[in-house]
Amino acid sequence: MVAASVTRPAAGARLLSLKHRQYLVAFLFVAPALINFAIFRYIPIFMAGEASLYDYSLLGGFGDFVGLKNYRRALEDDLFWSSMWVSFQYALMKVPLQVVLALLLAMFVSREVRGMSAIRTIIFFPVVTSLVVAAMLWSMMYNKDLGLFQSMMGAFGVRHNGFLSNPDLALPSIVLMMVWKEVGFSMIIFVAGLKGIPEMFYDAAAIDGASPFQRFLHITLPLLKPVTLFVVVTQTISAMQVFVPIFVMTQGGPFFATNAIVYYIYQNGFAYNDMGYASALSFFVLALLVAVSYIQFKALKGQAEY
Repeated sequence: MVAASVTRPAAGARLLSLKHRQYLVAFLFVAPALINFAIFRYIPIFMAGEASLYDYSLLGGFGDFVGLKNYRRALEDDLFWSSMWVSFQYALMKVPLQVVLALLLAMFVSREVRGMSAIRTIIFFPVVTSLVVAAMLWSMMYNKDLGLFQSMMGAFGVRHNGFLSNPDLALPSIVLMMVWKEVGFSMIIFVAGLKGIPEMFYDAAAIDGASPFQRFLHITLPLLKPVTLFVVVTQTISAMQVFVPIFVMTQGGPFFATNAIVYYIYQNGFAYNDMGYASALSFFVLALLVAVSYIQFKALKGQAEY
């Protein structure tokens, strides 16, 4: 009787094969993330799509069905196009600067020398700092009369500059702050990519007489292409969604110089109580980000084999 009970398969094993049980365990591990995405990402997207077809406000709820009126209104809205242009300028300044700086920092901190762990921690520290707090601190440092930057420039005889009140300097000033804030995250991604490149490639290239620059150009850059693709795509999406530093530091000014698209959507939805139009604007941004990400995947795709 005992021998028969030992060799008899369990009830669960009779219902599911080993492969199906492995799938079930894997699904249980990812289920929390799927539920999180469904509740906080996909369902709100569908709700925003519905709201964009109505005259909808937070206080009055759903009004008349207006169809595509909100989308046609966006195409004729000069502030919408100027806000999109501000977001493009922000992304064009921030993403290349941050990617190049992160790669250089990653190559620097990847060296195994004493004290490098402390330097990595210092560079990564802004990433875990509150963005609101960082924006407030940088606003004080940008102060025209008493700010840190003006004091440093004043030592060299440079006249006072209103970094955040000058239409030509406000957006680059926010870009500089956000690069400081986020370059540590991109650096860590590049460090992980550099650690994954086999050392034998560099040894073989050194034996063949390749210079350090040639090894960087023909070994490091090609083998970092998947990592670079990840960093570029994620940072572009993040840049096009910039909101907090603009809300804290400039409120879209001066003269709409920092009125990025997400801040403009916020104004329409919560300041002007026109949530239907704000939802339509959100779908324009979604379509733009999908198109830009597709182009970036096409331009940088290609899995290195080693």
